[in-house]
This record gives sequence, structure tokens and C-alpha cells, in this order.
Amino acid sequence: MSTFLFLLSLENVRYALAAALGFGALVVWGERWRRRRVRPEPLGRGQIRREVSYSVVTALIFAGVGTATAYGARAGIFHLYVHENSPLYFALTVALLIVLQDAYFYWTHRAMHHRWLFRRMHLVHHLSRNPSPWAAYAFAPAEAFVHAAFVPLVVLVMPVHHVALFVFLTFMIVRNVLGHLGVELFPAGFTRGWLRFSTTTTHHALHHYRVRGNYGLYFTWWDRIAGTTDPTYETTFDALTTTP
Repeated sequence: MSTFLFLLSLENVRYALAAALGFGALVVWGERWRRRRVRPEPLGRGQIRREVSYSVVTALIFAGVGTATAYGARAGIFHLYVHENSPLYFALTVALLIVLQDAYFYWTHRAMHHRWLFRRMHLVHHLSRNPSPWAAYAFAPAEAFVHAAFVPLVVLVMPVHHVALFVFLTFMIVRNVLGHLGVELFPAGFTRGWLRFSTTTTHHALHHYRVRGNYGLYFTWWDRIAGTTDPTYETTFDALTTTP
């Protein structure tokens, strides 16, 4: 129980801090960023309450799966470790977790847009057509389980340090909040520069608004390879970042 409570507290703190900082920035600098808002309409009635409510359930599921993974590691099933190792392996582990999760997210996310799965698993997240930072964890329980399954699936075959996992999960929530910020912070020309394979707020905001396309999490390469990039993505990004 102590492991579950610790992980639940960690998930809630990580989510609350990241989402509150993102939402606070919108409140403080909202007028300054007005021209960079991807969608001009206000948030829906009761939207934040709904997003937070589902996010609390998601945190419970993440903590439950994390607890099972921790006990599985003690039993030798999963490869989580605490001893020191090579800084290079540590860094490579974090980078590989990011790349692997992006692939896992793209294909599971795209699968959840299938007609039969969408209402059963993914509709809750799309209730926020103009999402706020609080939507970062706003998933139906079934979808939350799919996302939570990524870590145990990876550590079943790859050794991961506890701290590397913490760094990765912190990166995940920060990028998730950024994707749901609703305000484009990246500079003009970003989608055509050498970092063009990174997703932007516009990339995910268009997915919420149009429902189809732009399934990627951190990178755009799977969307580019599979031909699922929203055709208006770059022109929308340019309009938001070049308007005086």
C-alpha cells in the first residue's frame, strides 16, 4: 500500500504542477498570447472540472500499474534497478524510452480512432475540442490502461534505472501539457527547420479540433511516413507564428 500511495502522490504532484504552471501561464499572459491561440473560442462549460476528474482517475490507474510493475521488479519479472551504471547508458535509456513511447502512442492512438474503439476508449479525451493544460491526463479508464501499459512492456525486456524512468515520466507530462496548452510557443519557421520532426502545440490542437490526423506524441515522423499529417498543419502554424 505504501508503494501505491507514494506513486499516486507522485503522479498527482507531477500532473498538478505541470498543468497548473501551464494554465497559470495562460491566465497571466493570455492577452499577450492571444494572437497565438490555435482556437479562439473559450473553454467549454465545466470543461476543466471534467478534465481534472478524469485525470485523477488516470493517476489512480497509472499508480496501480506502477505498483504492480514495482512488485514485479522485486520478483525478477521486470528489469528496474537502483544501482549505479554508465551515464551514457542512462542517457540512452531516457532517449530510447521517448522514441519508443512515441511509436507506441502513435499506433495505439491511431487504433483508438477506429470507429468501434473510439467511443469505448478515446471519446472522453476528445470531449475537449479546445483543450486546456488540465486535459493532459483526461482519459477514459480503458485508454489510461493502454498508456500505462507502455512502461511495464518496455521494462519487461530492457533494464531501466528508477531515476531514468522518473526523468522520462517528467518529460512526458511536460510535453503532454505543452501539447494541450492551446497557445503556440514555438518560433516562426520551426516546422521547416532541422527540428521540424518535433510536434508542436498546433499539431495536437488540430488533432483535437478535427479529430483525424496528427496522431503523433513527440515527433511528426510517423504521421509523415503514414500520410496522416493534417494538410493544414504548416499553414496554420505559419499563420499563428508570423502574424504581427
